[in-house]
Order: sequence, then structure tokens, then C-alpha cells
Amino acid sequence: MNTLATLPVTVIMNAASGHDDKQVSRDAIERVLAASGRNFRILTPERPDQLEKLAKDAVEEARRNTGIIVAAGGDGTINTVAGAVAGTNLPFAVVPMGTFNFFARNLGIPLDADAATQALLDGIPRPMHVARVNGRIFLINSSVGLYRRLQEEREQLKQRFGRNKLVAVIAGLMTLLHHHRTYEVQMDLDGKPTTVRTPMLFFGMNTLQLEKLEVPVASCTERGLLAVLVLRPMSRLKLLGFAMSGVLQGLSEAENMHTYCASKVTVHYRRARTIKVAIDGESMRCPLPLRYEVMRDALNVIVPRNPAPRE
Repeated sequence: MNTLATLPVTVIMNAASGHDDKQVSRDAIERVLAASGRNFRILTPERPDQLEKLAKDAVEEARRNTGIIVAAGGDGTINTVAGAVAGTNLPFAVVPMGTFNFFARNLGIPLDADAATQALLDGIPRPMHVARVNGRIFLINSSVGLYRRLQEEREQLKQRFGRNKLVAVIAGLMTLLHHHRTYEVQMDLDGKPTTVRTPMLFFGMNTLQLEKLEVPVASCTERGLLAVLVLRPMSRLKLLGFAMSGVLQGLSEAENMHTYCASKVTVHYRRARTIKVAIDGESMRCPLPLRYEVMRDALNVIVPRNPAPRE
């Protein structure tokens, strides 16, 4: 018997995030839930900065009455709602509406709103590890340095000029023009200290993304560990190729990367008190040292009985 079959559903949807067909997706979610006969509601914040409070309030109510919390949106929305749910043991589901959708794709959740909604109604709970840095969870990755700066500048250009390859190239050039910086950091990896010089630290928690990047530590997350990638210092020309591609392909060979698996990592950088960190694509300033750790079985995620292919 499906123990989730009678639980009410609360969908939290950020109208300011995700793709351009938000109303179409909302209509699909509402149609499937109404046809199921399940009690449900769809909550949308009036402003994007109200999303976190809306999610926390919805989670508190669901804890009192026992219900399913659904995040409908892109990576930022899913991250925010998951942060409110983590550690509560409430059933958590996703209707993906983003660009890359690594969280959903890794779990075999359909990318179509109709199918994803049906999958959460028929699905089964699965405990899932997440990671956090200084108390803020992430489901995909977190980064410091070049990769974070590239994401930030690319997003700014996308908002002005749209999504195309030229925008990616311009973002890469701008990143190198303004950010050719090497950090000397001290890291403690599960009690083992090491000092590295690097333009970029990358912490991965999503197996599918790491497989797509073809990095040698993709198996870390399958074992409930963080994949830690440390880019070695390199020439501006080689960094330009990295920035223009916007991904880590081509830099995963041994001469370009230090790679580690760890459950806890502390990052010290003595030249500053705070540092900008990307957390599932959102940049924020965090106090130093940075403390990364895996939260085991922190989310009770509803996954499809018949998962879609991991592509």
C-alpha cells in the first residue's frame, strides 16, 4: 500500500524562476492534482525574496498535519524549499522547471510537468543525502573562485541579452578580464590538512552532473561523500578555454585537477573574513572558514516507481 496516497500536497512555486512557460506548468500541476482527488494547494510568493519564509511556513504546517511538500521551479527554488524541508522527514517532491534540472534528472523524475506531478502522486519515498556549507544546504554543487564568477556574470548577461553561445563567450572573456586570481587556502579533508593554490574550488553533490563532467570523483556521491575538485593554477589561455566552455570538461585530467572525496571539509583563507560562494548557482557572501559537510538521509524524496532514463 502506498503510505503517501492520502496525504495532502502543498506546491511551492516561484513565478520569478524557471523557464518561460510557468503558467502552462502551473495549469498542468493543478489539473493532475485536481483529477487525483487529493487535497492540495499551490503557493506562490508575491516577491522572490518571500520564497524562503513561504517555504518555512508551509513546512511548519505540514509537520503539524503531515503532508507532502513540492518544489516547482528551477535550481534556486528547489534549493530553498529543500532547505526548509531537510531534517524534518516530510515527503519532498519536485516538479522541475529549470534549465539543467540535474536534481530531477539524477532521480529519474520526468521533466514534463504533467508527468512529474503524476510521478509524485504514484511515487515512493527514498532517503537522500545532501550537503551544506556554513549551514546552507546544496543539492548540486557549491564553488569558490572562477566557476562561481563565471556563473554570476553569465547570468547577468543572459538577463540582458538572452541565452546563446555568444553570451557564453562574452561571459568567459569578462570573467578572465576581471578575475584572474589565485587563492592559497588551507583545507582540512576529514581530518587531513592540505594547502593548495587554486583559482577555483568546486564541491559536487550530484552524481549525474559529475558523470557529465567526466571527472574521476563521480563515484564519491554514490558513497555519500562530497566530490572535491581543486583546479591547479594554469595559464590565462587555458583558463580562457575553461571560461568559454562554462563547464569543467577538458580540465578533469590529473595535470589540471586535485580531486578528493570527503564527508567534511573546512576551508581557511587568511586574507579575508568573508568570501563569495556559489550555492546551487546562487552567489552569496559567507564568513570564513567555510565548513562543508554531508547531511546523511536529510531529505525524504519521492521518486518515480519507474524512473525516467538518467540523461
